[in-house]
Amino acid sequence: MASTKAQLCILLIVSLMLFAPSTVRSQSSDCVFAGDCKTKADCAAPCSKLGHSPTAVLCVPYPPETSLHCCCLVAA
Repeated sequence: MASTKAQLCILLIVSLMLFAPSTVRSQSSDCVFAGDCKTKADCAAPCSKLGHSPTAVLCVPYPPETSLHCCCLVAA
């Protein structure tokens, strides 16, 4: 029974290590979120208000697949 618990614990730790980097990558530092949008054009004004380019924008699902938000792209 103890070895089964140890194996389960190791499996849990390994899966957390595998999935944690993918979560970090999805929240890129190249993107500043600035509000809701339906299209890319909706993001020009909110990004401008934050001091970012009104043309370097995306309308992306964030958190993934819930609703669309403006992503103001920033230089890396």
